[in-house]
Amino acid sequence: MKILALIGSPRKHSNCEAIVDEIAKGAEENGHEVIKYIIQDLDIAPCSGCELCRKGKDCRYTDDGTEIIDQLADGASVILASPIYFGQMSAQAKTIVDRFYSIFNNPNKSFSKDAKAAIVLTHAYPGDYDAYLQLTIAQPFQNNTEMEFIGAIDAGDLKFPGDVKDKPEILREAYELGKKF
Repeated sequence: MKILALIGSPRKHSNCEAIVDEIAKGAEENGHEVIKYIIQDLDIAPCSGCELCRKGKDCRYTDDGTEIIDQLADGASVILASPIYFGQMSAQAKTIVDRFYSIFNNPNKSFSKDAKAAIVLTHAYPGDYDAYLQLTIAQPFQNNTEMEFIGAIDAGDLKFPGDVKDKPEILREAYELGKKF
């Protein structure tokens, strides 16, 4: 199985990336290929709402997002990782998620029902964002992609890059999530 790891943190060596690396380790040990994308480093135009996809056409943009979208339409699974900024996923993560529109609204494309999806959220809040995660990210993801949602990591109290390395329980949870792919 091919798994796309979409890291939506604008930070280099972010907590999102460290958690995704552990998920990837678990998935790779099960024989899966994980391709990591740092969204911040890519050229991805935001969805313009042109609706070409609803007419069965490809997205009007040909950029790094096109490569990701094409792989998802060809059956790849996904790990979506984002820090929570001001109560929302990062702008980087939202940009690629909005481009998913070109698959689920296109009558000639679809996500594979055999594909799997996992979500990672990191934030500085010492509690968790479980309700937020379920209502605003996981539920729409499930409703619009038809992928099997296998789980989420809600990693709080992470203020600075590298903080997650002091939380081995989060990294263990991430590794175990990777084994579900």
